[in-house]
Amino acid sequence: MPELHLLTGAYALDALEDVERAGFERHLRSCGNCAAEVIEFQEVAARLSGRMQLAPPERLRFQVLSAANRTRQVCPPGWTPLRRPSLRRVLATACAAALIAGSAGLAGVAWRGHQAARDAVFAADRAGHRATQVADVMTDPQRSEVVQLIPSGGTATLVAARGTAVLVTRDLPALPSTKTYQVWLFDTKGVNSVELLKLRAGGGQSLVTGVQAGSSVAVSVEPAGGSRQPTTSPVLNLLVA
Repeated sequence: MPELHLLTGAYALDALEDVERAGFERHLRSCGNCAAEVIEFQEVAARLSGRMQLAPPERLRFQVLSAANRTRQVCPPGWTPLRRPSLRRVLATACAAALIAGSAGLAGVAWRGHQAARDAVFAADRAGHRATQVADVMTDPQRSEVVQLIPSGGTATLVAARGTAVLVTRDLPALPSTKTYQVWLFDTKGVNSVELLKLRAGGGQSLVTGVQAGSSVAVSVEPAGGSRQPTTSPVLNLLVA
């Protein structure tokens, strides 16, 4: 695959093969610069598609009305002419339809790509903000750390600083597709869902805000899609120091 940073224009015009498009869209999720450049290309493409819809010249209206005045509008009684359209008329009609469809199609492609690029920018911004929060917690000199061995397998580490905690899990057992791990915050206000824990090779990471000394972060096994409240006993429960 060519250098991904060079594919912004081709992606904006929907000119990539399926494999290239899939790889470039994965790249967009983590590259804000390319996502912004795609948006710019899509806006230009949308403006160009609008310019294709030109108003007909005034003389064309005069010519059409003049021809209508010279053309018989009602056939003689009992006679129905079966005239095959001329090749010129067929081609003209086909070209007009192609121009209209092409203009609408290009605008549609531009709009869909524009929205996808904007979504990628927002996703990259969120990911960047989350990464900054995680780094702030992990490097805080006053951070607290708690480690727990999980009876069902794996380990969990909770690092907390200034009201935010990072939960890191290792070697958690895989679950069937009908189940998921869900992260909870237990504090004086009750039990609140944080997020579903996404695992990669048994490892996962969760960012928990609003923690304080005495609250705890837990993980339970829930139905796919998560639950409003825990439905099973937590597989791990770490107290914030």
